[in-house]
Amino acid sequence: MEIVINKILLDDAIERVAKAIDQNPFIPAMKGIKVEVQDNKIIFIGSNGEISVKHTVETSLDAKIITPGIFLIELSMFRNIIKKLEGDLSLKSNDKTLTIATELDMYTLNLYDAFDYPEIDFEVFGDELKIGWEEWRNLIKNVSFAASSNENNLTLCCVNIVAKDGVLKMLATDRFRYAEETKNIANDADFNVSILAKNLKDLMNFEFKKQVTIFFSEHKLAFQVDGTTIQSKVIEQPYLDVSKILPTSFENEIIIEKRELANLLAKASVIITDSYNKIKFNINNKVLTISSTREQIAESVIKTTAFTYTSDEELKLTLNSKFLREAISVFEGELKISLIKGNQRIVITSASNPNNTQLFTPQKGF
Repeated sequence: MEIVINKILLDDAIERVAKAIDQNPFIPAMKGIKVEVQDNKIIFIGSNGEISVKHTVETSLDAKIITPGIFLIELSMFRNIIKKLEGDLSLKSNDKTLTIATELDMYTLNLYDAFDYPEIDFEVFGDELKIGWEEWRNLIKNVSFAASSNENNLTLCCVNIVAKDGVLKMLATDRFRYAEETKNIANDADFNVSILAKNLKDLMNFEFKKQVTIFFSEHKLAFQVDGTTIQSKVIEQPYLDVSKILPTSFENEIIIEKRELANLLAKASVIITDSYNKIKFNINNKVLTISSTREQIAESVIKTTAFTYTSDEELKLTLNSKFLREAISVFEGELKISLIKGNQRIVITSASNPNNTQLFTPQKGF
């Protein structure tokens, strides 16, 4: 294999596929970038087994193919060398090594065996969804934190993505909280897939400034932008039935500005840790008090009167501060915190993002 390619083109191709490569994969060969040089194009492939990326560079004055072939090179050193070079680069490989050269510099790197790299199907098919990339990223960001990190139940580690009757819905739950956001869409797409939240968060690392067309099938999510195909596996298990999770009526509600509540949480959370993040949430005599304790070290008591509450009865709740902080992060301005009878479910909504609903349950004890 032999090509001559401009450093900028090569560097861009490496960075695109590198986002899918794990530095400690189960299969050692997947630490590498696979490069397939065909008669009229150069294909770069990277994958971690869940997310896979293929980037194609067509032949041009900046990308000349002398001899077709295939090689598999470890990402880290290859990437670092290319970043140190300038201008047109000559790449030559045999079965064992790759030589990278300019007029004055030359590097020789050992190769992986390309036959050890798994075959990846990059065919794009399925129901289409056209959406702005930033809209897509925001939908993921606004629900994915509610997915579980406990891999004992893989379904709970997923975000469920459903399109039906002109509405796209994303939702996630770990059984203790639930996040949902919807968006009206123009086409008649009809699909129901679940994708690991981690994979969706990894997809957010890609930067595009335009609308993308995403294809959903029972096996994968895939889209193509600027010569790059990006795809993620879907979990081939049905998602939980969450149709009845959101309450239809409430007994009381709290109205408070997001900034005010976020400030209270920030002050109360200074002394607690990620492993112990309980806070006590109390309303009595028109005063809201958020308190926290770090055993034998510190305690905090933070108060405000800048809110309204629809009941004269005292409210006592023990909450996970992380759940509350992440739930309100998707909103701005005025928040409505709705409580069902018995306060066993708490729902947060806001006119600032009317298509998003956050639900979580209190913890035991006060």
